[in-house]
Amino acid sequence: MRPRRLFALLAVGMAVAVQAHAQPAGPAMGQTARGQTARGQTPGGQTPGDPLETWNRKFFAISMEADRKYFLPISRLYEALTPGVLGLAIHNFVTNLGEPVIIGNDLLQGRLRRGADDIARLVTNTTFGIGGVIDLAKRQGLPHRENDFGITLGVWGVKPGSYIFTPLLGPSTTRDSIGKGVDTLFSPLTWVNFPGHFWLEVSTTLAGAFDSRIRAQVELEAETEGATDPYATIRSDYLQSREAMVRGEEAPVVLPPLDEPEPSAPPNGAAPAPSAGLSPSASAAPSTAGVAVADAAAVAPDGPIATAPTDEEAANDPDLAMVTAQPADRDLSAATTRLAGL
Repeated sequence: MRPRRLFALLAVGMAVAVQAHAQPAGPAMGQTARGQTARGQTPGGQTPGDPLETWNRKFFAISMEADRKYFLPISRLYEALTPGVLGLAIHNFVTNLGEPVIIGNDLLQGRLRRGADDIARLVTNTTFGIGGVIDLAKRQGLPHRENDFGITLGVWGVKPGSYIFTPLLGPSTTRDSIGKGVDTLFSPLTWVNFPGHFWLEVSTTLAGAFDSRIRAQVELEAETEGATDPYATIRSDYLQSREAMVRGEEAPVVLPPLDEPEPSAPPNGAAPAPSAGLSPSASAAPSTAGVAVADAAAVAPDGPIATAPTDEEAANDPDLAMVTAQPADRDLSAATTRLAGL
């Protein structure tokens, strides 16, 4: 049996079996060894949406230990063996193989614009990117976006069901586990047969798993490091991110450009800088006035400012006329008469 078909059957069977046995827990379900109810649980002993918390926590502990001892070291070895451009090429190739499933789910969800963008991405990378080895579409504003049949079921109104954590597969829900099985069955590699098909499936599956583990290391450390309850933290982040994808809220936060820093508070209680919404004249007025006041203060003498001499003082002092204004300069009518006689 092909690996993808086997994985699909295991995922669907696991989801159905878990949902069938997910009965309301008694007082002992979800309690600590000392008999106290774990944080976030209902008085009945179970966390809402996680009726299998006791088993999930056991699987989580086993997975974390196995990841630390085996999977993460192997993933780092894979990273060392595929450095730089080689690792990026493998990542791009594996990602491109999954684009048909993403496109199918875009169309099933009625997100036609996204479907058209993902089709353009697949065609661009497959034809001009050497089968997806080079991600040319990303440079053209067509980045890779995750999507799967679990999200499609959510868009159709199917509830997540019980939270499930299983070794190797990680966090999931009943709905998402069934979605993974359907995605595997709908993948073109499941049905297309050619020489070397089996080894291509095995190699791309393993390479994709190692690559995803390495790329998730920073985020995983940020979630678990310093967390009081890493299991609850990962569960909450997973459920919230999946719900956001169902609503279509996966756009990154838009940060301000680096060359346009946010205005800082002025020191010493000075008036704040004018906002971008003001007109140019209104924005320039405070700056001009401030420069004028500063210039006036810079040239103003320390002593009292001298006043213009009177006509009698100008007539009695012959040198005063050379450094002061003439009386006619202060009298408009006298100035007119003087200029007329020139």
